[in-house]
Amino acid sequence: MANPEPTMRFFALLTALLLTGCTSTSHVPSSGTEFALDGCTPFLNCVSSTSSVGLYHVKPIELSAPLNQSTWDTVKAVATEMPGARLNDSRFGYLDMTFHSDRLRFPDYFEVLVNPDRRTLDVRSQSLIGFYDLGVNRRRVERFRHNLLEYGVASGNSQALKYAD
Repeated sequence: MANPEPTMRFFALLTALLLTGCTSTSHVPSSGTEFALDGCTPFLNCVSSTSSVGLYHVKPIELSAPLNQSTWDTVKAVATEMPGARLNDSRFGYLDMTFHSDRLRFPDYFEVLVNPDRRTLDVRSQSLIGFYDLGVNRRRVERFRHNLLEYGVASGNSQALKYAD
């Protein structure tokens, strides 16, 4: 009789690979904002304003005025007040957060990075688990955009109502 242990290891590894997505942006320097957010993997569990693939792309958030400390404090407060938010790292112009879903507590990574012109924010949101996020990350980004519009920090249009739960 064949040893079932290698087969079980294979299925355990395969299951882990299928359920695991990517993390937040790689190679983030310890200070400053002179880097770019990662795009998205080929799974349907991510949106990013830096992605060149339409399926994963969301518009950057246009600010109503160049980013200053007061505006950044508002951006950070709006992000951390969203449901399930936990702040991992923050400095002027960059936020790294984890969101957990209400029911199953699935983790999603969420990042915000100011562009060098200080007039737009790049955003990225990706599920850590699974290939498909049921649109959760896109709705989160649009809700964030909508909240910033309500505070007068962002300008433009929001798709938040279109993607509302």
